[in-house]
Amino acid sequence: MPQNGPELNFLNVALAAIPIAILIVTMLVGALKWSAPKAGAVSLLVAAALALLVFGADERILAISSAKGLSLALFVLTIIWTSVMLYNVIEGMNGISVIGQTITRLVRDPLAQALVVGWAFAGLIQGVAGFGLPIAVVAPFMVMIGFRPATAVAITLVGHAWAVTFGSLGSSYYTIQLVSGLDGSVLGPHMAAMFAVPTILTGFAVAHLQGGVAAMRRGALAIIVMGVAMSLGLWITALLGAYQIASVVGALIGCGVGWWIARLPFFGLRGENVSSPAPADKPASEGSGIGFHTAFLPYYLLFVLSVLAQIPAVRDLGSDLFFGLNYPAFTTDLGFAVDGRDAYAKIRLLNHPAPLIVATLLISYVVYRLRGLWKPGMTKTAARKTYDQVISNSVGVAVMVMMALVMTDTGMTALLGETIAKGTGTVFPVFSPYIGVLGSFMTGSNTNSNAMFGALQVQTAGALGISLVTIAAAQSIGGSLGSAVAMSKVMAGTAVVGLGGREREVLMKTIPYCLALVLVVGIQAWVIINFFGDN
Repeated sequence: MPQNGPELNFLNVALAAIPIAILIVTMLVGALKWSAPKAGAVSLLVAAALALLVFGADERILAISSAKGLSLALFVLTIIWTSVMLYNVIEGMNGISVIGQTITRLVRDPLAQALVVGWAFAGLIQGVAGFGLPIAVVAPFMVMIGFRPATAVAITLVGHAWAVTFGSLGSSYYTIQLVSGLDGSVLGPHMAAMFAVPTILTGFAVAHLQGGVAAMRRGALAIIVMGVAMSLGLWITALLGAYQIASVVGALIGCGVGWWIARLPFFGLRGENVSSPAPADKPASEGSGIGFHTAFLPYYLLFVLSVLAQIPAVRDLGSDLFFGLNYPAFTTDLGFAVDGRDAYAKIRLLNHPAPLIVATLLISYVVYRLRGLWKPGMTKTAARKTYDQVISNSVGVAVMVMMALVMTDTGMTALLGETIAKGTGTVFPVFSPYIGVLGSFMTGSNTNSNAMFGALQVQTAGALGISLVTIAAAQSIGGSLGSAVAMSKVMAGTAVVGLGGREREVLMKTIPYCLALVLVVGIQAWVIINFFGDN
């Protein structure tokens, strides 16, 4: 905590909390229920006004902080734009349907289907696209193979939550890493390791949703084996620095291990689904013109390119190829000092996920074009669909990140952090992931949650003198699990399975699991901090 800056008193703390309070009230109060972009824009304007009138900023400081927010938002948004475009290109060839049907027809037992499709495959879609697409894609699959609509949506919401932080090709992870200022080589593996317990527990939650305690008992060994395999894949990939494909790798391993388990009588998951025949009974390529490997080609390519990008020689070659702006140091009139930053939120052209995805798209285009699979107008259609899907979220991310930077650079976040530290003391780690849940519930996005509260969490940890890495990880894991109760995702799920207007029915199923899982994360963070010390 800087020694100089706004005085810690009730009035200053209350004023510093106003932008966040506006976000909460405008997005959650029934009479208002503003969209994330609208609520974020108003909160940004209020934060800017407070910075100028109360917290010692001038127009130059405000401009620098806002520009830093846009730089950080650009780093994240380029991942979002390109990953959703890649998904829509594959969907335009019916590839997503092929991938989903291939996986669903490989397992017949309802519990195995819930685990492989609702847990592992939902995580795979989250890994490559995210932003509600796992719910829109997987929940209808679940209904088609015999699950009741509300249960299908709830399983998908809970099941995909483990993959959110490292999903969307790493957008949420990169956000928390940037706003916290922590070393990614430390934060990434530590966060991935902390995900192991909640990942396994989401599997048990999916089993309970499918068949109650009996299903949890019958599937316990399978869940543990799948969960450990998924967690190891996530952790090893993060340890290698390929954060953008960590969820993809973990989910692919989960799908493969789940399929293997479902074929072995030892695990007790070889029962037959007695529901009506599903489209998954048909050959995966029927009516589509492509098979699984052809449909999955772009993700194979992305995996290879991501691994190549981690080779030291490649990283050294691209060390000088980047886009990033320099920002000067400044001090507010109240004495709050902010260091200068060179190449802030640096986008490395050979390592950042967005250029890798663009390269994947170009190679895929050539391959599909040579094979006669690239349909006329597909690029334009995919681009238009991508724009429609990301425009609102992009504006929301931009204004919220700008608000977070204005608050951080003028000492408001530091005030709130110190206040929370004094109020919660040694039990703060238990509460920390619930702040992440609040952000996801409000905005429907772990990326937004990390942008809003990441700096606040780290400031609080600093005031308490506890591990910044563990608290930053707890924030993002809480936001990830909070996706199970994010209203935008719940509404997307109910809409695609014909339950529009019955969101409460789904929320009543997912809220208990979310709160219990996040409590485990909080206790885990407390144990790590109190018994294992700093990272």
